[in-house]
Amino acid sequence: MSLKVENIKLSFTNAHNETFNLLNGVNLSVEAGKITALVGGNGAGKTTLFNIITGFEKGYTGDVVFEGNNLNKFSPYKISLMGIGRLFQGGQLLEGLTLMENMKIASDDDTGEKPLYSLINPKKVRAREDEKEAQAKCILTRIFGDDCKYLRMLDQNAASFSYGEQRLLSLARLLMGNDRLLLLDEPTSGVNPVYIETIEKIIREMVEKEGITVLLIEHNMQFVRKVADTCAYLDEGVITKVGATAEVLDDKSVRNSYLGL
Repeated sequence: MSLKVENIKLSFTNAHNETFNLLNGVNLSVEAGKITALVGGNGAGKTTLFNIITGFEKGYTGDVVFEGNNLNKFSPYKISLMGIGRLFQGGQLLEGLTLMENMKIASDDDTGEKPLYSLINPKKVRAREDEKEAQAKCILTRIFGDDCKYLRMLDQNAASFSYGEQRLLSLARLLMGNDRLLLLDEPTSGVNPVYIETIEKIIREMVEKEGITVLLIEHNMQFVRKVADTCAYLDEGVITKVGATAEVLDDKSVRNSYLGL
């Protein structure tokens, strides 16, 4: 297995000193080289679980194990360097940067971000920057085609792209790193059907051609049925059903409690 979350529990206390249990012992194994969908109602704790896996939430008990390494004590930065990338809910491109700058900043090579090293080794830094630019162009070409418009828009500010385009490009730039596991939080949210087809293509390419493992949160059940190999249903703080996607989504208890059918 690529990722295991074991007996994850998390509670919070409100302003009235009342304690609520959000996660009540979540157990989930994510198979390497597959697409797993995590589904459940609003407020079920799906994004919170992503925050736990990526180190943004530490107030929990239980264990998060990635490729045999326990992540509990690591910071988000350290976890990202271990090969886990994330698409945040609503997170888009950095609008103060150009498209190329957005692509390059997603690289796990921070050579150009070290001022002293840059002063001492300007030629090496420039060569590495050239490599990043070539990598970015290669990724955009592979996903969108040789004549894609984004190759002609590399110097444009990210704010000039539509919401749907930013979502596509945010996914594409994840390939700039050497991530082996990607957590995608609602990749199709707010995106029109044309772009959703491209998002499906990008995710499938990540898995089939790059060998990346994907765990995604998604409310678009049609998309989940098309793209996910496995589905896990989170309800009342626990995973109550996990298995082949159609099997889970067609389960009577899941349809009654989540889909309202």
